Amino acid sequence: MTYRIGVDSGGTHVTAIAYGEKCISLSKSVSGPGNIFINAEQAVRNITLAIKKAVISDQKCEKILVGIAGLESTQAPDKYLEEVKANVAAICTNISFISDAQLALLNGLKGRDGFLTIAGTGSIVYGKQKRKYLRAGGWGYLLDDIGSGYKITQEATTKFLQYYDSGKKCSYQDVIFEYFQVQSVRELISKYYLIDRSQIAGCSVKLAQAAKKGDEQVIAVFKHQGKLLAEEIIRLVHRYSTSKIEYRLALSGSVLVKNSIIQEELKKIVLKELPQMKIYISKQNNSMAVNYI
Repeated sequence: MTYRIGVDSGGTHVTAIAYGEKCISLSKSVSGPGNIFINAEQAVRNITLAIKKAVISDQKCEKILVGIAGLESTQAPDKYLEEVKANVAAICTNISFISDAQLALLNGLKGRDGFLTIAGTGSIVYGKQKRKYLRAGGWGYLLDDIGSGYKITQEATTKFLQYYDSGKKCSYQDVIFEYFQVQSVRELISKYYLIDRSQIAGCSVKLAQAAKKGDEQVIAVFKHQGKLLAEEIIRLVHRYSTSKIEYRLALSGSVLVKNSIIQEELKKIVLKELPQMKIYISKQNNSMAVNYI
């Protein structure tokens, strides 16, 4: 009997799942952060650990596919990838490395041609048409990541400060203050510049709860971010020859999967421009991509 291991190495944690016949999950392991750009040595350790913990002792591993966050931004990543290879050589020598976004693309489209949008802590848009890969966005939280948890919080906070400077009431001030555990604007600014981006992005969950209760000011933020993300998708689609491409779009990531407001706004704008696009949600773990190569 043989099996294969898919590894999703993200900024928060590394997930490795062993799959058998008919893509049945045989084992699952989770280790710490795996962004090779932020901390390459840590990523190597955690990827190695996750793979070793996912091994099926009485079966042969035929291949391993690892999707790594930060791979496309890392200069000279080969030495780290070779280290992972050496660490798991006794398990399997047929191992491939791609970016975590490409892993999500393969998984979301099940190996077919089309497009994928990921929006979680960060965001990116990918296209795959006849083995031609293109991307848009994903340039990090300082320059891009529209539609992400971080950008949602950033826009909401910026809007709140604009209301404050104008002497107007912001309907979600209490949400911002409670999440950041502050009692004044001065405290908010100090706290905002001290904590990391994942903590800032987490506020988007609280804002989503306010939006579900009908807070129009928060809803406007989500709709705006959905609009920006839809426009990024459309720009990428138009970079391909539109005569013979597959109009298939998978939506992935916690923001797009869980937030109906941003999801519906994105769908509305994309379908207005590209009515032939088939849009669906990708919910299965991205490690499943190992079954589509």
